[in-house]
Amino acid sequence: MEKQNYIHTRFIEGKGGLPVLFLHGFLETGEVWLKWLSDYSMENPVFIPDLPGHGKSPVWDGPSDFSEWAGFLMKTIGHQPGHASEFHIVGHSMGGYLAFEMARLFPERVKKLVLFHSSPMPDTPSRIESRQRQINLIEKGRRRLLIKNVGPQMFAPQNRERLAKLGNQLNGLAHFCPANGMIKTLWTIMNRKDFLPVMEKRCNDVLWITGGKDPFMPMDHITEVAERFPGVHHEHFKDCGHAAFLEYPRETMNVMRDFLG
Repeated sequence: MEKQNYIHTRFIEGKGGLPVLFLHGFLETGEVWLKWLSDYSMENPVFIPDLPGHGKSPVWDGPSDFSEWAGFLMKTIGHQPGHASEFHIVGHSMGGYLAFEMARLFPERVKKLVLFHSSPMPDTPSRIESRQRQINLIEKGRRRLLIKNVGPQMFAPQNRERLAKLGNQLNGLAHFCPANGMIKTLWTIMNRKDFLPVMEKRCNDVLWITGGKDPFMPMDHITEVAERFPGVHHEHFKDCGHAAFLEYPRETMNVMRDFLG
């Protein structure tokens, strides 16, 4: 029997405005957004999926790429009670790659993008080699070496003690990601499209949030993208790691609300 793909999606009703789709990063789940949205609620309806191979969503069956995920997610949203023809997307890291793909495939429906610690640029050869080494580690049963980077290590050093409990919770959730799901997701990330044309075309519709102490996105990369796309709305938090919405929740929520309108 052919396995049916499925993306578990939470829906939170709102008071008004366009719906907002929140897309989490690698080795995270939709739960990464819940505390932030609970402490600083939005009026917009909200969709929060667990992406394939994460949380309550099974590993993707068959060829896995972001276009497949995007198309399936559009169908999933269409069956939810608060679906709408247009919506905004908020993506963290890997979730930003999927946000770009959805904007590429469905430009009339995706209105604005909020990207936390994500990049429109494809992987460099050295980055591809790094991801291939990660796959080799997982295949050798050493997936915990990747999981240890989720949680407190995502934060800037000065924020780790303050956010230790939250970081440990995120690390615990990462342990539920199966090895085959991790491998398939890494291949999906490596084989993503070049999203520079999307950024060029939609730069006025993009809020890009970065951190000066991001362990996964060096400052020279941030500077290169910022200089290449001066029309992008760029908010940089110099004392922030890879999770601005957790490290500086009030500030990032205010910035996002202003941008989405």
